[in-house]
Amino acid sequence: MSKKLDVLNRGKFISKLILLVEGIVEKKQGCCFGIDGAWGSGKTFVLEKFEEQLKDIQCEETADNRYYVFHYDCWKYDYYDEPIIAIISAMLDTIENEPKLFSKEIQQVGKLAGKTVKDVLKAIVGELTKNKIGINLVEVANGILEEYDEEKEKNKQFDSLYGFRKALEATRAGIQEIAEYKTVVIVVDELDRCLPTYSIKVLERLHHIFNGLDNVIVIVSMDKSQLEHSINSIYGKINVDTYLRKFISFKVSLDNGEVERYAEKFSEYFSMFDMLDEERDEIEFFLSEILTGLDMRTQERIFNKAKVIHTIAVTDNIRDCSIMTFEMLYLTVSLKMKDKDIQWVCTAWTSARNANVLRRLGESYYNILQKYQSMIYNGATFKGKNEIKDTLIGKTFYWLYVLYKREDVIYLHTDDGRTGIIKRFADLIDIIDVD
Repeated sequence: MSKKLDVLNRGKFISKLILLVEGIVEKKQGCCFGIDGAWGSGKTFVLEKFEEQLKDIQCEETADNRYYVFHYDCWKYDYYDEPIIAIISAMLDTIENEPKLFSKEIQQVGKLAGKTVKDVLKAIVGELTKNKIGINLVEVANGILEEYDEEKEKNKQFDSLYGFRKALEATRAGIQEIAEYKTVVIVVDELDRCLPTYSIKVLERLHHIFNGLDNVIVIVSMDKSQLEHSINSIYGKINVDTYLRKFISFKVSLDNGEVERYAEKFSEYFSMFDMLDEERDEIEFFLSEILTGLDMRTQERIFNKAKVIHTIAVTDNIRDCSIMTFEMLYLTVSLKMKDKDIQWVCTAWTSARNANVLRRLGESYYNILQKYQSMIYNGATFKGKNEIKDTLIGKTFYWLYVLYKREDVIYLHTDDGRTGIIKRFADLIDIIDVD
């Protein structure tokens, strides 16, 4: 598996997250907080790297192995109608998948009783399942909670069974016993992907299990705006902030990040073009500007779409990197405008003429495009004899002028195939889409 690149420059955020957790740990407090970010903002990446760093701390010879880090993917375990079972199942799976972190030497709890974390969790499972209809308790004791189809429906019967409160008390007691030895960190991911009823149920069960427990930290990956829709769909128009405060003490906001190293992230697409070393920095900067405001998943769709269409549009071995930046500019602006006709980019920019463009793009992005267009005109990029070749960005916008056959453009090259590429590319963006 290839190592994921930190293209959004999340290192500083993750470091601050580690400091936050360490501050809570020092006081042996219990806490549940959220990492709030829009869909596609990279929450899962942040959590993965955060967990890796905590595990590194846990494994260092000089460290005191302060953490038990458990990962709960709500989406992966959503076939359990009862999230408590899903949570404990995820914790058991973590132990199985991280043997170095949960060796007998490290995971001893309840020293006098000689129990391990796994022993305690299995005991919880026994309490949760002993009243369940049709469950083989021998299999439970030997490590059930595997994803067998025949068990899925059985697990959905939990809510109708009695003994919930007793099972809940046993679960809390078991988790607290583990937390007496080390800090328990529960990382909850993919809540956004669950159905509204299930996502709310997960929040409520997390509260039931972990609220008030010392030395237990729950970190929930969330999209607050999506949660608001889920809550309103179930409870109607209520004060969402008040409701969420019952479950989440505070939230840490995650923005879209600062994208870096497009060439590494999208190397397959970049490999279709030749570029000089001095052009690479210019390309990275230009892309960071024209892709501003788009989350990573949307950016990935744009690059994937560009790759597919470019492969079809190219008939000769033309590797001009200005074609690449043109494709990215054209796709991005068309996406933002929801219109492939962006001829207005080639016109004189006045607030009167482009009031509609300003409204649809937003002032910030509008100003980015206006800056480049103004630089080109003021520098006589299209009027001077060979000045079009001076900058990559100049050539990028030049292709737009060629596409729309602007009369004020002096064509500085014979048709060597590049004009055909951009025209075919523009023709194909409406009929080709990539998820």
